Amino acid sequence: MLSLYTALVMVLFGLRQNMASDVLAEIFGCGSTTVERYQDELEILIDMVLTPLYEQVRERTRRDAVLVDGLVAPVGERDDSDGLFSNKKKYCGQNVQVVATLSGRLADVGDPCPGGMHDSRAFGESGIAERWAAHYQPGGMGMAGDKGYQGTGIRIPHKKPPGRELTDVRKRCNTALNRLRAAVERAIAHLKHWKVLRTGFRRSLEEFPAVLRTVTKLETFRVYGPS
Repeated sequence: MLSLYTALVMVLFGLRQNMASDVLAEIFGCGSTTVERYQDELEILIDMVLTPLYEQVRERTRRDAVLVDGLVAPVGERDDSDGLFSNKKKYCGQNVQVVATLSGRLADVGDPCPGGMHDSRAFGESGIAERWAAHYQPGGMGMAGDKGYQGTGIRIPHKKPPGRELTDVRKRCNTALNRLRAAVERAIAHLKHWKVLRTGFRRSLEEFPAVLRTVTKLETFRVYGPS
């Protein structure tokens, strides 16, 4: 039996370093079933406690233009799940749509989709398109992404016309847009500091959406919470 403080440290350490339950059990001097029980109970508690801040931050970011991009979090091959293999990344994972501010701060994360799903489709199925529709519709604050979001209505770089080159004006527009888009890549990099999203998700795939929500809110707290 661990104290609440130690159990919380163990759960956070496991998410940050992507430790297997048996390794955490060895480090913290308990059984692996105890580790898994604390993960189930405390990750839900962390999610509940940090939800008000997360929602507050998300509403605050609606006042300005935002950026969107996708990451593929590796999960390994799963016998009971199809469509996980990403041809772009060359591994099995979950497509996670990420919204960031122009300054590179995390604003929102969508529900995970199979890693083989194209960003333009995952944008809709993850819930991001619906939640941020007012931004990319005419008269909205604005939302930008890369060419993988063609057909979604958000601002993307100009494509070169068949058999012709882009005009100088459109080239300059693309350069400016790509500079802005670097901010969402920084937000994704910070999110992936939680190695549970970077080095291979070890637990049941059914747990991934809840873990993603918890890690997203922890990253929001790290940036916006009290120092």
